[in-house]
Formats: sequence, C-alpha cells, structure tokens
Amino acid sequence: MQNSGAKNMSGPPAVNNVVYCSLARRLMVILYDSFAVLAIFFLLTAVWVLGNSGEAITQANKFYPLYILSLCFSAWVYCALSWRRGGLTLGMRAWKVRLVTENGNTISWAASLLRFCTAWLGMAVLGGGFLISLFRKDRACWQDLMSHSRLTHQ
Repeated sequence: MQNSGAKNMSGPPAVNNVVYCSLARRLMVILYDSFAVLAIFFLLTAVWVLGNSGEAITQANKFYPLYILSLCFSAWVYCALSWRRGGLTLGMRAWKVRLVTENGNTISWAASLLRFCTAWLGMAVLGGGFLISLFRKDRACWQDLMSHSRLTHQ
C-alpha cells in the first residue's frame, strides 16, 4: 500500500491535487483548435464572398473591417461555446485538457471574452503571456490569471 502523503516526483506538478496543463500540451491544444477555427473561417469567408457578388473581400472593400471583425467574433464564439458547454474545445478533448474556474463554476461569457483577448495579447508579445507559465507552480498564463480560470490535465 502506498503512503498517501508521499509526493509523486515523476508526474506533472500539482497544486491542491489538481494537475495543471503544461505549456507543450497547451500549444498542442491551440494547434488542434486552429484547424477547427480555420474551417469556420473558410465557411464564413464563403458567405462573405457570395454576398460580395463572388468577389474577394480585399482591404480596399468598405466592408473589410467588418469581415475581419466577423472572423474574430466567430473564433471567440467557437471557444466560448465550447468552454461554457463542459469546458472543452475539440483540441482540449483530444489532449485531455479541461477549462475550470477557480471556484468550480462554468466560465462566464465576459470571462471567456477576456480570456480569448488576453490569449491573443499573450501571443502578440512574442509569446510572453504563455512563457510565464514556465515559472509558475500552477502553470498559469496571462489568460488564466485574467479570467480566473485554469487549464487542467485530466
């Protein structure tokens, strides 16, 4: 029988018996989810092109800012709906990662928007928002800290 007080030194770090997601696993989730988001972008772009008489939406088009905004909105909706329905996107299911809030509730719409925007900001500063997870015991990134949520490994 194993002593329950003994620490498992071979596994990933755990805080309060919760195993937090590593940066490598988090990046694989992002890669997987980028394929789902890319498919959504293709479908949405097809709708925009059809609405523009079969012509591409270029920067010269007066609707270009609205087109870009619709792409960003659709990516957030994909994430937010997935997070609010069980805390899992397609990539998170594949890599056995779950989004949990600090108090155990489902992430709110506002927190999901904050998480989504902060994640993009974290990537925009040369990945600094993600790299801080390498120096934290709970492996939290900027988006985790700002939205009061964490990615856990199941």
